[in-house]
Amino acid sequence: AEAAAAAEAPAPASAAAPTTAAAADAAAEGAVAAGGSDAAGSTVDYRVMQGPLFKKPGADPAAQKVVRLSRKVGDSIRTTGRTWAGPMGGEWVQLDPAGGSKPGWLLVEGPGFGIPGPLLERVEPGDEESVVLRVLSPIDDSPLCELCLKPSQTVRHAKNWIALRLPGLAPEKITAARERPSDKTHGMGLRNFPASWIIEDSTRIRDTPFKSGGEFVFFYMGDAVGDVEAKRAKSGASPST
Repeated sequence: AEAAAAAEAPAPASAAAPTTAAAADAAAEGAVAAGGSDAAGSTVDYRVMQGPLFKKPGADPAAQKVVRLSRKVGDSIRTTGRTWAGPMGGEWVQLDPAGGSKPGWLLVEGPGFGIPGPLLERVEPGDEESVVLRVLSPIDDSPLCELCLKPSQTVRHAKNWIALRLPGLAPEKITAARERPSDKTHGMGLRNFPASWIIEDSTRIRDTPFKSGGEFVFFYMGDAVGDVEAKRAKSGASPST
């Protein structure tokens, strides 16, 4: 389903962009990347890394209208491979109507939408099928996000994604575990936790017990609430309730 994005969320602290990045993209000239499209008639798939997605309907990427799309993390989206760079640094890719999508352009990554990191990732020839893992918040064990990972990527890569999705968390304080004990206590140490259950940062996802659709089990070895609120205070965001 498509929903109009009437007002965009504020940009993350690391991005010096106005809250109306979509309008700014439309107001200033951008450039269509000549190298972004392969031979005539070819297509390029992108995988969904996080959501929601943002789409500019129609053939003109400089159009002001932006709608939100809901897609599952890990889904594949067919595009023409043609990209457009907005004046604020946003990268957009053109949907392929032949793939069943209505004409338009999807945001790959860019400031001004309140979502740090890429929303889409180009699928390269020979890529293995991605693994999608659920992540629970170290603050209250509520659902935080889903990670879309390549089997060849490492636990360290997953930890960086978790820190990106909940700004303030430090990757070095995240410890991946093979199993979740009956009493999970973030920030309380691993005194009674078997060392053999800890997964090293260099371990590839394919070599962990994590399976697509399952949970990326981890402990946060610090004060998650304090770290997150300190980050929000520094960036001027409202503290959590």
